[in-house]
Amino acid sequence: MFHKCLSGCDSESDFEDCWHKMVQKHGLEKKEWFDRLYGLRDKWCTALSKDIFSAGILSSQRVEVTNRAISFKANKTTKLLEFFHIFEATVKRWRSTEKSDNFRCTTERPRTTTKILKHAAEVYTLNLYKNFRLEFETSLGAYAREKATSMQYVKFFDVSLDEDYLHTYQVIYYTQNNEFMCSCMCFTETGLLCFHIIKIMLMYNILAIPERYILKRWTKLAK
Repeated sequence: MFHKCLSGCDSESDFEDCWHKMVQKHGLEKKEWFDRLYGLRDKWCTALSKDIFSAGILSSQRVEVTNRAISFKANKTTKLLEFFHIFEATVKRWRSTEKSDNFRCTTERPRTTTKILKHAAEVYTLNLYKNFRLEFETSLGAYAREKATSMQYVKFFDVSLDEDYLHTYQVIYYTQNNEFMCSCMCFTETGLLCFHIIKIMLMYNILAIPERYILKRWTKLAK
């Protein structure tokens, strides 16, 4: 249950409900150290940090991700001259990988007949295109229902992967400027549109990603 509190809750209310169930189940009401952990929940619970850009990397994963990206084979016993050669080889490898990736992004074009995927392939790097395509494919199996509102240029939707809408996310669509907001806050956290928003875009025949939702850091022109 603690793992769910850590990264398996979608909202603050989900976290609070899961936390209280865990406390009651294991009799942790009078554990001071557990109360201190709860007081620091903003620092470790992913449900409470969705309004902060993290590129989808958990704080507990940052060291692992950094080490994998750098792959720097040196330690505290490495001699200075040996360190220099390792550093020089590492930088050379980085530059070679970057050139290769840039070449692939400019020459390779994913095959698709879907307009919004074509647009994504034009602007995103290959890795980000794959992530966007996954969200797009998920949206095809999602369900959406419009909620009643008296506001003229604003529409509200429940989006779910369940036909019975047992677990839903709320999407707000501002029709005048094609602006979207989703309760999952995926775009705020990762810079990539979620399948909830893509579902509503497809419903309204929006076949290109609005410019405000294309972060330069994820495009082929990032440099």
